[in-house]
Amino acid sequence: MQTAESLEAFFAEQVDQALRTKGVFAPPLTEHYLVHLLAAYAKRPIDDAPLAVKLMEALDAEPRARRDRLREVGDTSLFVSGFWSDSFARRSVDVDYYMDLGGSAYGELARTGAGWSRDPYGDVYESLSENFPRFVDVLAIVSHATMPAAAPQDILKLYERWTRTGSRWAAQRLAAAGVTMQRSGGRPQ
Repeated sequence: MQTAESLEAFFAEQVDQALRTKGVFAPPLTEHYLVHLLAAYAKRPIDDAPLAVKLMEALDAEPRARRDRLREVGDTSLFVSGFWSDSFARRSVDVDYYMDLGGSAYGELARTGAGWSRDPYGDVYESLSENFPRFVDVLAIVSHATMPAAAPQDILKLYERWTRTGSRWAAQRLAAAGVTMQRSGGRPQ
């Protein structure tokens, strides 16, 4: 098992490369946050409780618990959306569901809430909220660099999804796998 220090160094390199590849600017503290998020999830399992329920509970919680729960929803949503995005090709829950939840949670964290002082990571949460899809793409690049390639049936399911919905996300995932799509008359082909 690698130590946290080596995990953080590994993910720092991966995140830096992915940000450059996608042309995404992240302030240093935001980049640092992403590195620590990945290192943390590499060492512990994801709680599988429904995130929508957690978000609702967070909004009703006292200020300190609210911050912790909102951060957990945002972090889990970002990690799952980016790092495990290929698995959505086999699920009824869409990646957009996680992206909406995560962006909302980080947006709430960025605001000064009644009963708590401004969080020192407020600017990080604001950046994550405003650019959530871009950071999902960054984590997807890290995922592809560290995980085995998608199985052919996963690519086929992504293609079927793209033909049904015209999903930009599915098109990007297919392009990353080397599949080129064209639209004719506004409809996928």
